[in-house]
Amino acid sequence: METKKAILRFLLSLLVCVWQYGLVCSTKICSRDQSRVVARIVKEKILPAFKEHRVPLASECQFATDRDMYMVHEDNKMMENTGRWACDFCGKAFVSEYFLDAHFGNRHSEHIQSENALCLADVCDVFRCDIVSGASTPDYWDIALCMEDDMKDLFSQCEALVDECIPASVTKNQSRSIKDTVVENVCSFLTCMKFWNTPMQQEESSHMALYIVLTTMTCFGIIIYNFVFYNYFFSDLSLESTYNPPPQKSKKKQTMSPYSESREPPRPRRPPPRPRHQL
Repeated sequence: METKKAILRFLLSLLVCVWQYGLVCSTKICSRDQSRVVARIVKEKILPAFKEHRVPLASECQFATDRDMYMVHEDNKMMENTGRWACDFCGKAFVSEYFLDAHFGNRHSEHIQSENALCLADVCDVFRCDIVSGASTPDYWDIALCMEDDMKDLFSQCEALVDECIPASVTKNQSRSIKDTVVENVCSFLTCMKFWNTPMQQEESSHMALYIVLTTMTCFGIIIYNFVFYNYFFSDLSLESTYNPPPQKSKKKQTMSPYSESREPPRPRRPPPRPRHQL
């Protein structure tokens, strides 16, 4: 009898564990880190295009930062320095943002938006969250096995997301301009050639281009200095070209041929003697 009760208790506890595990698995977990990456990309690469035309994001936009479920938590963070993050709700400080996020989830979960809220991490496939944040680095097989068909599907998803965020009330020219800017800043990286590019690599490439331009200009300046200034001021050619001594009168020398007879120069004639007067 006791063994039957023990077996029933074990089966009941097993059912409870399975039920709890199912609840945990069915509960949607939204990554704070990835949502933060999407919000940063939206603020830096997308919202300026909308603000330029004074157009707000559509209400059904899937990356609207004002509907971010962690927006209130992010607005109440304060980074005093690289090793100190403070909570504006209670004033507690932590050594990293990770522990501050855990504190928000444990102590201030009531500030997580639930009504009409979005998990920005849901669009991470299009925004390349792991690549932009540096959490994932490609290896040889990731690059070699990249399929352009898959990238085309992601590109189509990106364009569809952009179209959803543009209000229908804007003009056709405004809509085209906004879409072209957002596609260039976000969707254009959804190719096998550019998918693994990070913002740091883009800065390095721009710095490299600037370095090449400066190096070329420096070499060109050195060549000009050597061939123009140096030759003009320091070379012998410049002295010969700039210094013209006054012409000297050359004395004509009488040349005698070897066959001509040597003649003495004519002597000066004496004046004739005066006649003496006779007394």
